Amino acid sequence: MNKIDSRVKTALVTGSARRNGRALALWLAGRGVKVAIHYNSSRDEAESALAEAGDGVIVQGDLTDADQAAKVVNDARAGLGGLDLLVNNVGNYLRKDLFELTPREWRDQLESNLYSAYFCMREVMKHMREAGFGRVVNIGYAGGERPTYNRLTVPYHIAKTGVATLTRSAASAVAKQGITINSIGIGIMENSIVKPVSPPAGRFANYDDLCNALAFLISPDSDHINGSQIDVNGGWIPEQIL
Repeated sequence: MNKIDSRVKTALVTGSARRNGRALALWLAGRGVKVAIHYNSSRDEAESALAEAGDGVIVQGDLTDADQAAKVVNDARAGLGGLDLLVNNVGNYLRKDLFELTPREWRDQLESNLYSAYFCMREVMKHMREAGFGRVVNIGYAGGERPTYNRLTVPYHIAKTGVATLTRSAASAVAKQGITINSIGIGIMENSIVKPVSPPAGRFANYDDLCNALAFLISPDSDHINGSQIDVNGGWIPEQIL
């Protein structure tokens, strides 16, 4: 297991009341990192996650709103006494035929997956640049650095391709300030809504696989890895689900 960089003492994991975000936050807490548990509407789950983490704070806000995203970042920083790591995990997923989507559903897929990541990064960079250190890990999609064509998930894939573009572009903008920005591309998880009949690796990804990728990206061994994506996919590619 990769050793966490000793400079990573505090972290905000967005959307960490449930599922993947919760697993990442609790993994960090289990390794001595003080975590900010973020939620928008799942307060009970957030309180449960914080109780399990043992040390940290709860922050609330709709990250598709720039002002609320800035407040979440600053509340986390104030509550933790700093903010060394941002994990952008928030992002809704909807399977629906392209021309049956409502305008609100279309916007939600783009805004929850892409806008939220940018708004949080935009605010946290003010502090990380001043500190001369920071780590950002965006949760993307396996194969997200190239277009994916699926009529049932069009805005979601547009957003995740955007996350890949944002990651690479932002990394080059702040690398001289000691900041790395990378992404984890999630393939098919055990908790995924839709799964292929026979995954290439014979199993689906679990929380340990996801946390292992995070471990590498915040270890001293990855200090020169910047603007990259690690796919946790077991050899699966998006074209295997139509």
